[in-house]
Amino acid sequence: MDTREQFAVFGLSVCVGFVGGVIYEIFAFFRLIFGCGANRRKLVGGALDIGFWICFTWFALFTSYKLKFPDFRVYIWLGYAVGGILYSKSLHKIIAFLEKLCYNKITQWSKRAKNKEKALKREREKKL
Repeated sequence: MDTREQFAVFGLSVCVGFVGGVIYEIFAFFRLIFGCGANRRKLVGGALDIGFWICFTWFALFTSYKLKFPDFRVYIWLGYAVGGILYSKSLHKIIAFLEKLCYNKITQWSKRAKNKEKALKREREKKL
């Protein structure tokens, strides 16, 4: 494999690492939904982390097979790491903001629905 092909493989592995960051956002959203914050629900958070690594490993192996990467090269794993870092420094901030915005809107909607339900129940009790 010549140098030009190695740079192409490195560039593709950076893209795979970037997509791995997008995959992590899906799992981060589930962590947000299940409330896996600091010192809370560690078991669920651990299961989601393991699920992410299984998905990313499958994705990395699948793409390396389909794109016919060489057997094992350190620069491929470095490319995955660089792609993940690039993702976390760029698109992650935007997506994390949108995730929180959606989560807050959903919880506000849920609270309003519960409050309306309670108010209707109180009115029924007053009439009786």
